[in-house]
Amino acid sequence: MEQFLKVTREEYHIFTDKDDDDKMKQIEITHADHLTPVVVDVKPLMELIKDILKLSTTTIANGGPRERVVGLAMESLKRKTSPSNFEALAKDIHKISCKISCKCTGGEEDNTMSALIETLSSYSWDSKVVLAMAAFAVSYGGFFFLVGAKNKSKPLETLRSLIEAMVSVTECVVNLKNLPSGHNSLDQSVVQTAVYWTIRSVVACVPHFFGFLSLGHEYTPSRIEDEELSKLCRILIVSHDQIDRYRLYIEENKIFEYYHELLQLFSMIPTDKLKILNALIDTKDCLKPLVQVSSQQHVGVEVLEKKNVLLLISPSLLDANKEEIGILVDLYKNTKQVCQYELLCLSLEETTESKREEFEKLLNMKKMPWYLLHRDHQVINRAVIKYIKEVWHFNNKPILVVLDTQGRVITQNAFPNIRIWGGIDLSITLKTEAQLWSEATWGLELLFQTIEQAKNILQWMKKDNERYIFLYGGEDINWITNFTTTVREVEKRTTNIQIEMLYLGTRNLTKRVKENINVIRSGYLSNWWAAEVVSKFWVRLESMWHSRMQVIAKSYSIEEDHIMKEIKTMLTYDGSEKAGWVMISKGSTIMVKAKGDIILNCFKEYDCLKESSELKDFMEVVIDYVQNQERNTKLHCNRLILPVTVGKTPEEMSCEVCNSTMEKFVLYCCCKE
Repeated sequence: MEQFLKVTREEYHIFTDKDDDDKMKQIEITHADHLTPVVVDVKPLMELIKDILKLSTTTIANGGPRERVVGLAMESLKRKTSPSNFEALAKDIHKISCKISCKCTGGEEDNTMSALIETLSSYSWDSKVVLAMAAFAVSYGGFFFLVGAKNKSKPLETLRSLIEAMVSVTECVVNLKNLPSGHNSLDQSVVQTAVYWTIRSVVACVPHFFGFLSLGHEYTPSRIEDEELSKLCRILIVSHDQIDRYRLYIEENKIFEYYHELLQLFSMIPTDKLKILNALIDTKDCLKPLVQVSSQQHVGVEVLEKKNVLLLISPSLLDANKEEIGILVDLYKNTKQVCQYELLCLSLEETTESKREEFEKLLNMKKMPWYLLHRDHQVINRAVIKYIKEVWHFNNKPILVVLDTQGRVITQNAFPNIRIWGGIDLSITLKTEAQLWSEATWGLELLFQTIEQAKNILQWMKKDNERYIFLYGGEDINWITNFTTTVREVEKRTTNIQIEMLYLGTRNLTKRVKENINVIRSGYLSNWWAAEVVSKFWVRLESMWHSRMQVIAKSYSIEEDHIMKEIKTMLTYDGSEKAGWVMISKGSTIMVKAKGDIILNCFKEYDCLKESSELKDFMEVVIDYVQNQERNTKLHCNRLILPVTVGKTPEEMSCEVCNSTMEKFVLYCCCKE
């Protein structure tokens, strides 16, 4: 900190002369004479300053009644403050405006500065600079509209830059003041110097306004005057950077402290649910931060205390898509003891009023009595967002975190579990991943368990355990046509085998995949699913990856877990093979899986393979060929593409073919074609 202050003083000393040193001492001495400085509500005044000066200094206006910008801003201030406060503020602004104008009605700059310092002496430091800037904005905010917003002469651009720097420094001082007590330990000389130079800039700008208004484009500031404006702008930029760096440093420390408080709260045994909820919502002084959507009743977090709480967390309220809302609505309506559950929607981004109203309308249509954060309390603490992202692995897709009646986290995201295992009611959300996976075995039942359209496949398995089921995917329609045709030919020539094929497309539901489905359907090449069902299959497979990862993360690796290895294989084939891939099962047992070219060649050469082999069984011939090909194939390029939305991703991954550690890349993808 000492080094920080040393640099601060040295940087400012470069720009000061004796007169400025004297005035700085004056502003410090007159301020010290008042033991209890007057504090004004700077927030509405700061908004007034920005409403006037940020609009008036922009080169291109945004339309609207530009000539009334000051009047409209004052009307806005009046609406935001009580009549008595508005009258007092207006009186202060008028008094300070008169002092500023003295510079242009015969007053010397030295006298104007002294008069301003005396007038502002009784106010707190943030109030001094905000009142001075508010008076400046009200008096001269319409200047650029008069000289022309599109006038880009160098002197005017210098003036614009200085005013923008003045607004930025003022906002910086206000933000610093808003830091909680105990955190604002920055040496006051830094703030005092920033306030002084902002007021000094106010006085320096005024004569140039009158010069431009009197002489128009003929007015040109002297070289010394131009250098002074540039010098003041540089000083304010340095001032802004110093204060803002300190503010950001303090805020990051606050986030770090709050984040670790959350870690401790969730690790406590037993947990304190009310403390956890208050910390997540960061209630502060808001006693009733929640709104029950159907009744619009404002309530406190205690209404959730003895309930199982489902936290629906999304980037913004409407980012929770129809599928996820539909899932919860169905489960909620089927739950007999619904009074044991409450659902709270948390948006990590500030939601516009129109989006909030649209979301509330959606919930009311579904007759769901869920909770939202109060309109005045809907900004989530950055430390909470950090916790949600780092501990609960939120990656900009909706998640459903479940807290039981004690406040313990049952699951960091129940959506994957619901997609995998289904569920009749909300009780599914209270089961942990370990409970759900305890009796699971890899096979077609696990792959298709909650997909309605897969019932016929499951029936094939039950009725005829000897039937072969070929699942295949890929984008290349030529490979698809060759593969399905070749398999049908082998089936006809081979006795005692019956084959059913199902096209599963790819994870990215491209236009080509949709066209493939139409070709397969019209040509009767194989069984097929509609595009939305194909998409559901892959989303469910990704959910299986995420859910299973929660189970094995603390025990063993992916390579040691049979189910995870099989899921990885399917995701690898999909990421690597545009030509295609095939998985063959007999009944419910998955017998073999391979890349498309290997399987296609196997069936093309099937008759020769069977004749030259001692193996007689159809499946044994296929398995033997696939294993030989994979054993002898050294050249390969496997890609496993994991969307960040599947939760925590492993640091290392081994190749499906050669077991080498795969190289890790970051892929940003927009176009699904």
